[in-house]
Amino acid sequence: MREIPSSLSPAPITEICTRRDTTRVCHAILRAVSEENVALVRRNYEVINSIDRSGEEFVDPEVAAPDLWAGLAPDFEISGRSDVPDARTYRGREESKEFWRMLQEIFTELSWEPLEVTDLGDVVVAETRFVARGRGSDIQVESDETDVFWFRDGRVVRVEGFPTKAEALEAVDASAG
Repeated sequence: MREIPSSLSPAPITEICTRRDTTRVCHAILRAVSEENVALVRRNYEVINSIDRSGEEFVDPEVAAPDLWAGLAPDFEISGRSDVPDARTYRGREESKEFWRMLQEIFTELSWEPLEVTDLGDVVVAETRFVARGRGSDIQVESDETDVFWFRDGRVVRVEGFPTKAEALEAVDASAG
């Protein structure tokens, strides 16, 4: 394979987009990417809310939504809310299935209703209403939750839920460096 001299390799999109003659095109491209991210987040909630958890058998998210599963980065991670007992971070797509298994073991009904979705480019913040019914106890749980989805190269790399929007935005700021 022939190596391309660095002087001829393509410039990163951030460098290209600072050139005055290309800003309109760059804004259109970045806006389209952001819209795709928001659409993926909305589809995520649609799928989660459509899964029947009334049975005892685990519903594998890879089988339930192969299109969403394919949109997860190989190094994807999902973190439970820090205010929930035994919260932890699940690293990798296979390990993240344990997060979904845990939820299905605890709840027979589960939904996240997106109330407001905010596009921040490579990050999407979704303010939601979480409603669930306990397996065995039949106790209903309701809570506000703000979820943050981080994207890289059009794929979800991280999802984390927060009890408040303020905490979610702090995490977004901290991840920006």
